[in-house]
Amino acid sequence: MTDAPVLEMRDVTVSINGNPVVDHLSLHVDPGETLALVGESGCGKSLTALSVLNLLPDVATRSAGAINLQGSRIDTLSQRQMDAVRGSRIGMIFQEPVASLDPLMRIGRQITEALRLSGPVSSTEAEKRAIAMLDRVGIREPALRVTQYPFELSGGMCQRVMIAIAMIRQPALLIADEPTTALDVTIQAQILELMADLRRDLGTAVLLITHDMGVVAEIADRIAVMYAGRIVETGPVNEVLGTPAHPYTALLLRTVPRIDGPRKKMLPAIEGIVPEATDWPEGCRFRDRCPLATEICAEMPPLAAKGRESHRAACWHSDRVAEVA
Repeated sequence: MTDAPVLEMRDVTVSINGNPVVDHLSLHVDPGETLALVGESGCGKSLTALSVLNLLPDVATRSAGAINLQGSRIDTLSQRQMDAVRGSRIGMIFQEPVASLDPLMRIGRQITEALRLSGPVSSTEAEKRAIAMLDRVGIREPALRVTQYPFELSGGMCQRVMIAIAMIRQPALLIADEPTTALDVTIQAQILELMADLRRDLGTAVLLITHDMGVVAEIADRIAVMYAGRIVETGPVNEVLGTPAHPYTALLLRTVPRIDGPRKKMLPAIEGIVPEATDWPEGCRFRDRCPLATEICAEMPPLAAKGRESHRAACWHSDRVAEVA
């Protein structure tokens, strides 16, 4: 038994055409823990996840850093060696469940494919386990569903099938990339509850990628806030959401609708957009959008402890963040 994190990324850099889009990123996910990686679109969250699985697009390369899974390096493995890691030790739920499923393959075959890759298993046993997994993820009439195609299922059911595929071999790590984006709020709540149940029952660690702070508050233990390729704040969810130490985190929280907020009023927005990797400003990359920016922000702030060692932020003005919260 090891006390090592299930996933540990150290100074990982992913570049496109020589430009870093994930820049010296470090994070870890402990056994049985859910870490939420949050930020706006274009911050590098999905590329971070794909780098773990060595599934980066052809234009992207991992140019620096190390990735450990349960204490062993996996970033140096060949594609053939990674084939033995994907599915068995790392499962992934992609953003669009319908698009991620093969429209010409029955649901049962898509679930059992992962089992067949793990070694000899009879068709009868594989189907039995697929039906049991569909039942576990809350799909009614699972024996019928294994005979159907994705287009015969709703979006919520397809998402449950994706979770079944990801979890059929009980991986140590589940990467969930925006798992509830395309779902209505009722189905979203059911999927989040399902993920929490599976984590509790199977002890799976979860890397949850999202931009939805409501989802983060619902399911995560820790949070890592990402902006322009870097982690700008990280810590326990209650601390980061309760007392943010970076203005970007505080402004993200302001955009979340509140049930007790004023009605018929536009939600606040963060001015500007995430800069392209070819146009990152010197120093703090958020400074061109930050209401607290001063001359010192032309220097890159370190990711330093803010109160407790577990709560860290990369901001020169953490003591003033309450002004924008």
